[in-house]
Amino acid sequence: MDGMVLKIDRCSKHDGPGIRTVVFLKGCPLRCRWCSTPDSQSMEPHLIHTETLCARCGRCVAHCPEKAVDMGAGGIAVDHRRCTLCGKCVELCLKNAMKVTGIRMSIDEVYDIINRSRGFWTRMPGGMTISGGEVLFQFDFAKALLKKCHDAGIDTNIETSCYAPTEKIRELLPYLDHICCDVKHMDDKVHKRLTAVPNKSILENIRMLSHEKDLILRYPVIPTCNDSDENINATADFVTTLGKTFNRIDLLQYHVMGAVTYRRLGREYQLEDIPAVPRERMIGIRDRMIARGAKAVLA
Repeated sequence: MDGMVLKIDRCSKHDGPGIRTVVFLKGCPLRCRWCSTPDSQSMEPHLIHTETLCARCGRCVAHCPEKAVDMGAGGIAVDHRRCTLCGKCVELCLKNAMKVTGIRMSIDEVYDIINRSRGFWTRMPGGMTISGGEVLFQFDFAKALLKKCHDAGIDTNIETSCYAPTEKIRELLPYLDHICCDVKHMDDKVHKRLTAVPNKSILENIRMLSHEKDLILRYPVIPTCNDSDENINATADFVTTLGKTFNRIDLLQYHVMGAVTYRRLGREYQLEDIPAVPRERMIGIRDRMIARGAKAVLA
C-alpha cells in the first residue's frame, strides 16, 4: 500500500508531546480560508518555484516542453494550467528553486524514515505524528502506518479536523496514543462558510474522543473570522463539557506564512490583508476562556 506524502519533518516540537517525526499527507476535504499549507489540499503533486533560491538563469524557461515557465520583470512565473509535472525544470535547476511537492511512498518507506528517529526518543519523549492535509482523507494508508508504528512501540499522534464518519475514527483508536484536533468555529453555518464543510459531525467526534484518548484541541485565532467574543465564549463553554481524557485547548496565533505558497501555486490568498493577532489580544482570549472554566494555553 502507498500514499501521497507532502513531506516528512523530523525533530518537530509543535506536533504532539516531545520530539516528533511528522508525516504530512496530501488531500483535505476542507478549504479553510487561512490554510497555511495550500499545497496539501489536493491529492495531486504541484510544481513549486521558490523565488528566494532562484538565480534567474532561464534554464527552466528554455527547456520547458510545454512552455509553462516564463521569465518576467518579477522573475520566474509558472503557468500551472499548462504544466504537466514532467520534472524537466527540477532536473535542470542548479539552485533547487524548482521542486514537485507530493510523492507516492509505501508504508515501509515512510516507516524506515520514522524509525531513524528512535535515537532521539531514547533521550527524550517523542514519537510519530501524522498530519496533513487531512489524515482521514487517506484513511487506509494512515491506519496501516499507525498500526505499524504502534506495534513497534512508537508513540503515535494524529493532527485532524475530525471531519469523518465516527466509525472510521474509532477504527484508529487502538493504534493511537494522542489526538490533536482543530476547533475552527462553533456556529455551523459560519464554519461552513469559512471551511466549506459543516461542523456538527466534527463536534460530535470531539465529544467522543474526549472520553477515549489524550485529546488536545487547537483553536487558530483568525481576525475577522472566528475571534469574536461570542465565538470565544461558545468555544470555552463547549470545552468545559468534554470528557475525562480531554487535555487542554491550545490557542494558535494567526500568521501569514502560507501566503507565499499561494502565490507559488498561482492562487489568491483571501486573507492577505489580515494582520497577525497581537500577543496582548491572545493573552486576553486565553484569560477569558480560563475565566469560563476552560483549560486554555497559548501555543
